[in-house]
Amino acid sequence: MSVQAAPRLPRWLLLVALLGAVLGLGLFAWETEHLLRTGVVGVGIDVEGPYAALMNAIRPLLPGLLLRIAAVYAVAGAVLALVAGGLARAWGRTAVRWVVPHWFVLLALLAWDRAIARPALFDDLPALRPVLGWLVDHGQPWHPRVVAGLWFGLYLGLVVWRAREHRRSVGVVAGAVAAVGLLGAWVARPSTGGEKHPLVIVIGVDAFRPDRLKALGGKGEVAPNLDRFLDEGATLFTRAYTPIAQTEPAWRSLLTARWPHRTGVRYSLTAESRWVEVPTFAQRFADAGWSTVFATDCSRFHSEGPDSGFTTRLQPPRGAVNFLLEKLRYRAVGLFADHRLGAAWLPEFVDNRALAGIYDPVGYADRLAARLVSEANQGPTLFAFHATAAHFPGDPSYPFYRRFVASTEPLDRRLRMHFSPVVPGAAGDAGSWNRAGAEGLYDELLAQADSQVGQLFDALKRAGRYDDALILVLSDHGESFYADRPDLAGATSVHGARLSEEENHVLLALKLPRGQSAPARVDTLVRLVDVGPTLLELSRLPALPAGADGVSLVPLLRGESFQPSPLYAETGFTHVSPEVFDPGHWPGAPRSFDTYRIRQDGVVEVDGAAHDAMVREKDRGAFDGQRWLVDRPRLDGSVQRSCAGDCAETAVLSSWLDTVLSRAP
Repeated sequence: MSVQAAPRLPRWLLLVALLGAVLGLGLFAWETEHLLRTGVVGVGIDVEGPYAALMNAIRPLLPGLLLRIAAVYAVAGAVLALVAGGLARAWGRTAVRWVVPHWFVLLALLAWDRAIARPALFDDLPALRPVLGWLVDHGQPWHPRVVAGLWFGLYLGLVVWRAREHRRSVGVVAGAVAAVGLLGAWVARPSTGGEKHPLVIVIGVDAFRPDRLKALGGKGEVAPNLDRFLDEGATLFTRAYTPIAQTEPAWRSLLTARWPHRTGVRYSLTAESRWVEVPTFAQRFADAGWSTVFATDCSRFHSEGPDSGFTTRLQPPRGAVNFLLEKLRYRAVGLFADHRLGAAWLPEFVDNRALAGIYDPVGYADRLAARLVSEANQGPTLFAFHATAAHFPGDPSYPFYRRFVASTEPLDRRLRMHFSPVVPGAAGDAGSWNRAGAEGLYDELLAQADSQVGQLFDALKRAGRYDDALILVLSDHGESFYADRPDLAGATSVHGARLSEEENHVLLALKLPRGQSAPARVDTLVRLVDVGPTLLELSRLPALPAGADGVSLVPLLRGESFQPSPLYAETGFTHVSPEVFDPGHWPGAPRSFDTYRIRQDGVVEVDGAAHDAMVREKDRGAFDGQRWLVDRPRLDGSVQRSCAGDCAETAVLSSWLDTVLSRAP
């Protein structure tokens, strides 16, 4: 019986690759049609008003962006097809049409794996909700991998059995496996060590409340890596506070060692024209010849520019394009491009936490750790990382989405943060949650950020750079779940709305290089503005010029006498009107899209009139460790000063607050 000769292998592989690319582009076309049909703002839709400015900013960027996305689909489709072709030939099926069913099976296995790892990738597809719910409750990463292994094992057995007749199939399968193995080895390749240059690391964990630490009353479940950091010799400042509980202004105060009203950055998205040009501690490091690097996985409400002092800034695109990216939910990017090559080709997608499900926190931290070690091996380095897992969209990945939120809660609540505006006289809309669920999701996200920090620490230890590094870990603000307001239980959490322990008390812990000792715990009042002067003194670099509000904490680390200074603090601008907490408070700042303007370069900023209203709405206060003095603007135009805590003696603190306020612009 004669057997029809199979097509020549190179020609056949080319046909298979072309078929895979067509299938990939077909998937791209289907997802694009779905995006248009579901009403993506600014894509194929007529927009007016402020949305017109948004489209004017992003329209020139769309063609190139979509072409790069399409290229991912085409290349990934071709790679899948080559693997599928090798599997098809194991059965003796040389016709190209047999590649198609294998291609879809491989795609399904990949989607199964990612749905367990990052379920938010598919959580807005109603047809998949039942399956996704089961996977969230019961799925394990080994499930699809075992199925894939058994499937590949079956085909490998067939290849071995038919080896004489299908040597080409053996070559195709072996080649595909070898290629995947080599790619994996390249991605996971270890970094080599070298001369140990000075290394200072600043890690900010967004919204981390210090009461989650085991040392401050936590159960040890939320932040095991930070708990271990403290157990291994870091100094914990138990009474550290931020001058403003919002990320961008808090980091500006951190970098400049100045109060918010002296930096000009009073809330997120402050217009750059209002920023006061003052030196930063990062600039001092750069002037001394250090490499200065800043990295973050979210730039919507915190982006560092050249004036920050960081010469290298690894962050997603800033402004309008970032808000567009959230709408461009090309899910297959999360299937095909969540690795080092994908991050190099589509960094605005793969390294952008704003893209729920597409962003892989584990892969991002691995890439960042490799960059950190590489920078540290090249010369003196200041490396700052801002981890933003506990911010919107707040989508926990495996295994964190199972830890603290009850399985009886709705699926959408378990997989993403929910935004529900809080208005006077109401606890939010009908979609509000319960406080236990809201805090559980928050803890899951903090655990995810803690895991990323642990990945950085582990990489430093493997490279032999952990012990000799100066490492500081902090949070820019806390988070309020309205513990004092039962009527707001479950409403969207907030930070920056009030001057309080929940929102202004922050994490601050520092590990000195090997050979230097410090107390395990410092209970003295300290402020985020003290960080820069402390790092500069420890690194033996010139101090910030006169006029800085922060002071060095080195005397506390050495056990020397230290006179603590009060904290100046002010509220930011949030979705919660201040009259919700304080009836009679002046509430005049606008809370709508019209509050913002979009520059020609796409940067989103607050306009002039809104700025004035936001500043006028602020509470301003002082805290000396025993009492809060707070000035609150009233509806009648007056300012009411109130005291909370031990208010028997307030004259000294009141005078200090008046002096600080007199320096406001």
